[in-house]
Amino acid sequence: MCAAAQAPAKSFANLLSTAKGIKKFKKKIPPVEAITQIVDSGKSVLPVELSKRLEFIVIYDEKMKNRMAQASESMFHNLYEKSTNEIDRAKLNAYMHYSMFFIKAPVVIALIQKSPFEANLNDMIKAMEICSEIYHLDIFELMPQLNAHRDFADILGFEKPAQVLTILSVGYTESN
Repeated sequence: MCAAAQAPAKSFANLLSTAKGIKKFKKKIPPVEAITQIVDSGKSVLPVELSKRLEFIVIYDEKMKNRMAQASESMFHNLYEKSTNEIDRAKLNAYMHYSMFFIKAPVVIALIQKSPFEANLNDMIKAMEICSEIYHLDIFELMPQLNAHRDFADILGFEKPAQVLTILSVGYTESN
């Protein structure tokens, strides 16, 4: 099992603020045991009661990732149309561009909240990031897609009150 960590996870804002945060994924699919260990490392830092309220959905299917991307893109377009401020529109365009890169990841992990709760998941995500480094994989957390959670529920096949908490893109990047 991979070692757990205590540092805060990368936020989407941090991801956008660093040029090295956005990388090109290689097509090489990570081994199943690596993905299993990454998920297990995240679960291992959670209290048992909290882990029972979460589900990790590992997505390899290109069609499903494309459907998720379309839902995200639609959400961004709706927000853009409602915006009257050019600065906000420019930010939305930039966020949409950067947030769509998750579909190029060979693996996407959707973290599903099965019932409502409040918890800080930074330690869990940091543990997953550290474990991914052991396998020379990069993992990126992408939050803006959460506004598309109703569409994601249909795409991923879960029902209310469950919803997507976050999306993690996992893969080998050009720098690896």
